[in-house]
Amino acid sequence: MNGLVIGFACALSLFSTVVMSYISMATPIGPWIAPTLVLCGLLFFSYIVRLVKYETSLIYVTIAGSIGGILATAFGFTFPTLFFLDQQLFVSWMERPFFFVITVGALALVAGWYGMWIANITEPLFIEQMALPFPIGQMVYKMIFAQKQIKKAWQMAIGFLGTMIFCILQDGMFFLRGIIPKTIGLCSSFTYYCFSVPMIRFDLWPMLWAIGFVTGHMIIVPLLIGSLAKIAIVQPIHTLWFNAMTLMEFVLAFCSGMVLSGVLGNLMPQKIVRVFKKKKTLNSFRLRETFSDLNRAHVIEGCLVLSAVSAVLFHFGFHLVSQVYLVVFTFVCSYQIIMIAGKIGLAQLGRFATFVLVPALFIFNLDVIQITVISTFVEAATGVAVDVLFGRKVVELSGVDRARAKWYQYLGLCISCTAIGGVFWLLINHFGLGTPELFAQRSQARQLLVDVQQFNYMVVVIGVFFGFLLKRLKLSPMLVLGGLLMPLNITLGLVTGGLISMLAKDRQEWYPLWSGIFAANSIWMLIRAIF
Repeated sequence: MNGLVIGFACALSLFSTVVMSYISMATPIGPWIAPTLVLCGLLFFSYIVRLVKYETSLIYVTIAGSIGGILATAFGFTFPTLFFLDQQLFVSWMERPFFFVITVGALALVAGWYGMWIANITEPLFIEQMALPFPIGQMVYKMIFAQKQIKKAWQMAIGFLGTMIFCILQDGMFFLRGIIPKTIGLCSSFTYYCFSVPMIRFDLWPMLWAIGFVTGHMIIVPLLIGSLAKIAIVQPIHTLWFNAMTLMEFVLAFCSGMVLSGVLGNLMPQKIVRVFKKKKTLNSFRLRETFSDLNRAHVIEGCLVLSAVSAVLFHFGFHLVSQVYLVVFTFVCSYQIIMIAGKIGLAQLGRFATFVLVPALFIFNLDVIQITVISTFVEAATGVAVDVLFGRKVVELSGVDRARAKWYQYLGLCISCTAIGGVFWLLINHFGLGTPELFAQRSQARQLLVDVQQFNYMVVVIGVFFGFLLKRLKLSPMLVLGGLLMPLNITLGLVTGGLISMLAKDRQEWYPLWSGIFAANSIWMLIRAIF
């Protein structure tokens, strides 16, 4: 039985890595994968293996598999930045598959291992002393031990199988040709004075509807405002006053200003004080107590992981001072992200990666590879630290063997690190970055931040003012940016899912169905890349 549980944990780790690798590069949203893994495990242990007491095994496989999801999300949000900063260099990496897979895997391993070590040494503080609720851990625990979860598991299975059939009928497979169209045209393009409306088409893309449904109404307004702003604000300003620039140059400069406004807002002195030095959180840090409680195993593991991190960073050209900077500030950011996620369940990985990256751009002479590595390392390490502690919360609530649970989390990390390079290479090689299938909007936004000094400053300033206006209106600049940058068909797909969610009386009742849909669509994309 142990071998079966270990094998299924490895399968779920691979599954979550594949699903979240695609979702994080195709959309700007990264949902937690753990609830989906719980439902997969329920089906496996209840109907395939037919275990009477499956809860303990289900906990082990879920906390092992979820690490692959957060690691893939962090890499999907940040690693494609290298492509947008230097396409020629990125293509040269892609032309050497073995080098690409090993490089991505090594970076994932050291970042994930560092995040795991941070979770190990801070677990007594956050889970035992402070007793933070860790909402995702609470939700996973309740799903595992709640009654009538099998019905939801079957709901997810129906969504998964139905979407697989839909994808096969749409794309074809082997001798079967596709019979379902991929796109439906809604409106032809037209121009009126300085306003230009592109051709509007609706893509039959189940994953976008699923992501939109799970995210809900929060995405509808900002995405629509982004799309409308492109038509009613950005293009007219370009036509009337900046027509010497190409439309793409103008849009990139405008969006760079939006990104810069977010950075300036987050780096205002009062914001930094509020995030890092607020009395309540500062007292909660208790860094001295955390390090004073380290046991011999923690010290040995710390020496090993820091040596591994240093070796990989040295390979990427980081000198000792920049290595110390990255390691120290990643640790500090992890503390704060864990604090926030432990209370509200939201891991703000991108914001804190920016906190580390922006000062480094001024302090060190960074090349494009190092810029990408800093962003990826911070998001991966902090994301893994949070996810590991979500799993440890489940362990605490259920009372299962903590040492064995830790072992499963290390197993999940190893499987994900082994697979992530190959998964990324297959998806990127087949679909290409910057395409509708792999738009990588988060990475494009980070590239805009890095290249902001290369754009027309007047346009950047206009974008900054627009970004501050969005904040005053309490709208998410990142989602509005997605509406500006993403093709209209992708925006319509996400908004459609959000509108469908508003029709449901209880959205959470339908989450399993839509989780199966986006999981199946992601797996199908990898199948297409392979075959």
